[in-house]
Amino acid sequence: MGLLISEEWVNRTESYSSGSSDPYESAYDTTGTLYRALLREHGRCISRVYIDQGDKTLCVGWVFVKKAHYEDDRTKTYLQETWVTLHERMPERTIKHFYKEIGTKAAH
Repeated sequence: MGLLISEEWVNRTESYSSGSSDPYESAYDTTGTLYRALLREHGRCISRVYIDQGDKTLCVGWVFVKKAHYEDDRTKTYLQETWVTLHERMPERTIKHFYKEIGTKAAH
């Protein structure tokens, strides 16, 4: 089974988020092979991704940067950051409903 990752893309030139992925299974089963593949796809690594969990700070991914072309104008370029985060397992999602009572004498 491949490592689970999610990605977020940022247009660093214009300072806006350009999209993100839900966690998905990559084609790589070790962090070393995954990292090398991400270097080829997303450019050089400029940082790590950290999260605070209780009293610990954990390294959970990397930030890559490369020059990319706009889809609507291939002559223009921008700096694209890709934030890659590794996951132990797929996220758990729950839905909680907050019902509004309309009373027993409400009109039909």
